Amino acid sequence: MGVGLASLLGVGVVVAGSIDTAATVTAPAQRLDEPVGDLAVVFDVGDVDRFVVEASDRAARRVGGTSTVGRTGSLGMRRITRGQSTVHAPPDGWLIPMVYTSLPRGSIGRVFGADVSAVLGPDAVVMNELTAGQTGTLVGDVVVMQAADGSAVPLTVTGIRPYDQVGSAELVFTFDVAERLGATADTRTVIYGFDDRVSLDDALSAEALTGRTDTKVNRSWDSPDPDDTLSTARTKVALGEPWYRFAADGSVEMHPTWKATNLTDGRVLLDPTIRIRVQCHVEVVDDLRAALADVAAAGLASEIDVANANSAGGCYVPRFSRVSGQIGFLSRHTYGMALDTNTGSNCEGCRPTMNCDVVRIFRRHGFAWGGNFRRPDGMHFEWVGQPRDQIAYPSTFCRNLIAASPDGASADRLGASALLAGDEAMSSEHPASP
Repeated sequence: MGVGLASLLGVGVVVAGSIDTAATVTAPAQRLDEPVGDLAVVFDVGDVDRFVVEASDRAARRVGGTSTVGRTGSLGMRRITRGQSTVHAPPDGWLIPMVYTSLPRGSIGRVFGADVSAVLGPDAVVMNELTAGQTGTLVGDVVVMQAADGSAVPLTVTGIRPYDQVGSAELVFTFDVAERLGATADTRTVIYGFDDRVSLDDALSAEALTGRTDTKVNRSWDSPDPDDTLSTARTKVALGEPWYRFAADGSVEMHPTWKATNLTDGRVLLDPTIRIRVQCHVEVVDDLRAALADVAAAGLASEIDVANANSAGGCYVPRFSRVSGQIGFLSRHTYGMALDTNTGSNCEGCRPTMNCDVVRIFRRHGFAWGGNFRRPDGMHFEWVGQPRDQIAYPSTFCRNLIAASPDGASADRLGASALLAGDEAMSSEHPASP
């Protein structure tokens, strides 16, 4: 069973036709009081294409399940209000990123549970409990979002639900809200209502969904990958909320107070042997120093292209991976939490060439590596704040050198976080090859 997925009471069918369900695939009638169970999510780099939508439909039908399109992304939040008072807000004119998941109304209950679908409407959202705790939000508060066209859209928080139930999305809403926000791009398909995991995997393979370049399948029962990254919600807890805005030329900039509080004072020397100088988040610097010191101690200093890291690479580089208008994701470099090095031989989308012993050292010091992102990004080391070198997982590149448990069991599963797993950091950290 997927982690934290509630059931929807009643009987019904997913019907295509209205704006809320226009892209939803019809499926045989099924009782909606059955447990939601497992999810499989299929997504591309960028918008999901027609092949994926149609192939997901066929795969779902093979196993008696349902497939629907879904939308994810990040939009700026202007403020949260309670009556006439502001509860939480960035400085005037600046934004806080809020990551969302949106599904057609007919699928919300089947994926997230009856207690989520029951409180959603054309002006309503459900907030992740982690985000609500950080912002001081209560049910009934109004979150004012900045839509893709730059306009303000007030939405009432009608429910607050646990992280395990809604996954890593900070806001959950239906397609009618998505339309108001300009979030019209379908970014994945979600398959649910099936009973047999092996049969679904066979169906996905038969429909050629598991071997396409830039297409990935997440499953709610997947074990954590050592190169999984932090969600935006958890990044905010660990490193603080970023305050950003769009400049006149469309680029993104960070608030001066945020930079002064969270970034090192200019470029600092990280290691006396591997003489990389970077400006990074203050909470990340010590782990970077420790990783580079261990790389040097292992006799692997020559594997790091210092000149490249100091020129084409580095840490803090504010940028926005744009989906449409003001929808997208802040690059993890905007937080100053990721280091790029050896960019010339590890361009995004290329087969990574980083030394695997270096990769494992970085994992030991709390960094995920981009070489196993759905679009390989071998230059990229991203801070996650906990060791990742003892996770037995069949990574495509540079797998950890530990034995898997005999039965492959793991206490941890992606659960509802499969809906967004990897999306925020992997959308496109490096828009152009160096």
